[in-house]
Amino acid sequence: MEQFKPLSFILLISLWSIILPVSSQVQPGYEELDKTIAYGVELFDMPGMAVGIIKNGEVVFSNAYGYSNTETKEPANTETLFGIASCSKAFTAACIAILVDEGKLKWEDRVIDHYPEFKMYDPYITREMRIQDLLCHRSGLQTFDGDLLWYGTDYSREEVVNRIQYRENEYSFRSQFGYQNVMFIAAGEVIKSVTGKTWDEFVKEHIFNPLGMERTTTTNAGFANKENVAWPHQDGKPMDFINYDNSGPAASINTSVDDLLRWVDLMLNKGTYNDQEILSANAYYKLVSPMTMLNAGKAETPEGTHFYGYGLGWFLYDKEGMKVIQHGGGLPGFHSKVVLVPENSLGFVIIANELSGMVEATYQTILDYHISKSGRDFIQDYYDGGQKQNAMKTEKEAEKEAARVAGTNPSLELSEYAGTYTDKMYGDAEVIMEGKNLRVTFLPTKTLFTGTLEHWHFDTFKVQFNDPFLPAGYITFEMNGNGKVIGFKIDLENPDFHFFKLDFVKQ
Repeated sequence: MEQFKPLSFILLISLWSIILPVSSQVQPGYEELDKTIAYGVELFDMPGMAVGIIKNGEVVFSNAYGYSNTETKEPANTETLFGIASCSKAFTAACIAILVDEGKLKWEDRVIDHYPEFKMYDPYITREMRIQDLLCHRSGLQTFDGDLLWYGTDYSREEVVNRIQYRENEYSFRSQFGYQNVMFIAAGEVIKSVTGKTWDEFVKEHIFNPLGMERTTTTNAGFANKENVAWPHQDGKPMDFINYDNSGPAASINTSVDDLLRWVDLMLNKGTYNDQEILSANAYYKLVSPMTMLNAGKAETPEGTHFYGYGLGWFLYDKEGMKVIQHGGGLPGFHSKVVLVPENSLGFVIIANELSGMVEATYQTILDYHISKSGRDFIQDYYDGGQKQNAMKTEKEAEKEAARVAGTNPSLELSEYAGTYTDKMYGDAEVIMEGKNLRVTFLPTKTLFTGTLEHWHFDTFKVQFNDPFLPAGYITFEMNGNGKVIGFKIDLENPDFHFFKLDFVKQ
């Protein structure tokens, strides 16, 4: 194995004694990799992380670092359950593939023929959306469109899918990539319509149980009182669990390294596990074939990527002439990666209980360890990149503060801003007087999206929602010609959720 750049021996030895749990499995040749990951966990101040690697059909690396909860100091281990977020998507695509194998539907079937309730903004897209279109991010919607419908809301999966019809498509159908969670939720509803079983029941019966993924769940309900569960963290501190049941087929699976390596073994064996066929080899190749292409760059360096695309539940690209099949997952407090390199007989998983550049750094480090062997210090590179991002964030906040106009007052008495406001897609928000201040609550997301309005300038108010994942936002009320409040819009910078697209009209 290629050796990594030398690190401080004394530092590594001290970290080794603190972080290495007794449950680790590190085969000869992987000791240096283990030390490097342990060093990175400390450098990034990660709460907890677990890593597993299969090479040549054998588990050669399985280890956990840090804590499942930094307050209780409960160590993480390879059986600790972590939310894997969008790494759930590949399981949903495999469920559809199983139904195709069983002859219960075809990839080219129209969605409305199996799920008549499905409806998009554009009637043409509604009519022409095929089963496979749901799983490869070419619906015409922009990346993350509609995610506010499921994040922290009390909407059911059916309601989430129903409400997406009010979001106008950003692109022409199948014209370009737009990462979509709601379409995967719709795929789960197709499974329910075809089989009479929920997605949760189907994935457990057809994948979890045959693979022996006994600890894996599709819900985090009750996790606060469950043993050996990783708590989500923000800035190194535990946060409350957010229930993601309504995002199910897109993002709700919770699993451990030990269980997830069984899934990797299945995929590396093209649908077969312990001589039992879970899905056909034809179905496997369908899942990992490019369906939607993305920009691959110029591909003029020895490690250049010549193609980059999305299959059905998997991102696909080439590295050193080998096909890499991978998917990441991120939700507030959780970060994950599942990677397959069949030509190298390699598969690995990374799961963590905080969003962090350390997950991507570990992903690149493991690939380099097995394939490129450059010895590049990805951990330091990603750490430095994160520091630059934090500096840019601080600079942006300072710019916003500098742009604030001092000495202004709201146009109206605060009580006149109170009322119920509705966004056609999202639903209702309520603004009330609470003592001498205004308070806003987005009613579908009462627990997370509520906060006191602090006057900023003119008719703009600053709000810090209860959700620790989100930065402060700015609500600006709009007036008509008669000086009456007619609605508000919200400026809240976040790459995952499109608050800027919400248009609340006063009722």
